[in-house]
Amino acid sequence: MTFRDFKTEDFLQHPVFRQWVLEQEPEATRFWEQWLQENPDKQPAVAHARELLLLIGGGSAHAPAPQDEEQTWEKVLQSISIANQHTAAGTKLVPMHKKRRWWPYAAAALLAGVLVAWAAIFFSLNNKTVQYATVMGEMKTIELPDHSVVKLNVNSTLSFSKKWAGTGPREVWLKGEAFFTVQHTYNNQRFVVHTNDVNIQVVGTEFNVNTRRVKTQVVLRNGVVKLTLNNTASAKKAAAPITMKPGDMVTYSAATAELSNQRVNPEQYASWSTPALLFNETPVAEVIRSLQDNLGLTIVLEDDSLGAQTFTGTIPRDNINVFFITLGRSFNVHIEKTGTSTYRISKTQGE
Repeated sequence: MTFRDFKTEDFLQHPVFRQWVLEQEPEATRFWEQWLQENPDKQPAVAHARELLLLIGGGSAHAPAPQDEEQTWEKVLQSISIANQHTAAGTKLVPMHKKRRWWPYAAAALLAGVLVAWAAIFFSLNNKTVQYATVMGEMKTIELPDHSVVKLNVNSTLSFSKKWAGTGPREVWLKGEAFFTVQHTYNNQRFVVHTNDVNIQVVGTEFNVNTRRVKTQVVLRNGVVKLTLNNTASAKKAAAPITMKPGDMVTYSAATAELSNQRVNPEQYASWSTPALLFNETPVAEVIRSLQDNLGLTIVLEDDSLGAQTFTGTIPRDNINVFFITLGRSFNVHIEKTGTSTYRISKTQGE
């Protein structure tokens, strides 16, 4: 579900929306202001959700002054009468002097309705799924109900139940990429990460999960991880879960049924959470994919043979030129910047 599909209750539950409305958190404010500029037709729906959130969760209640009470009630009655005209055409409005007689009862009923609605929303917010989403250039550190920590990479989504029971599995759902530091519980409670391709079961450990490019890649830093492949022909053949050891990288795609397992340096695959991306004898084509995924760049490689060459080194996230300078010197290629975040790599003239 995208933000354009959101209903009022979805906005009320979304943590970034609540940070914007209730806390004026700078990053959340920038995100929603930009989103509204790009989606002007959704402004009325967002404004309605914002008003409701301020009413039910925006601090102390505000009681209208006596001189404002009559005007406020007139607006309420006008809205009610308009609604009634749609359901009972021809219904007469009650004279104003009679309205005043039942003002206290109507006010009490209105207050009761607000309290009931707030109770329903409060119950919903405390029992439904929480979702965190990031955009390009944004990363989040999320503390889960059991105090496990998730570092969520750019363009990723993490969802989980707002409250976890003391028994049964602790479950999260991931799209994109994240690094998990899972807390061990006294009763060895399982922790499960669900992706489209696999279910990752742990007790307490550190590992990286990447679900981009129609596959799931799991890299284990420490601890023990068990992978259960989702329902495919390959999954049916695998009677037992795949047990990973530190330094293992398992990649699986439910769409293509391709499965691989190799030994790697875990720090390299979690370097996206640091100021510099780390590569060690990594094919240039894979380095380019990483830059596209993590920095939002578009890099066109005109010479396919260069993609198979390997690159070793670190690339500061705020200085992509380090990669291009090294590439140009090592392989005698020409790098051209064709747009704000687009580049073309080609052979040097005369080669």
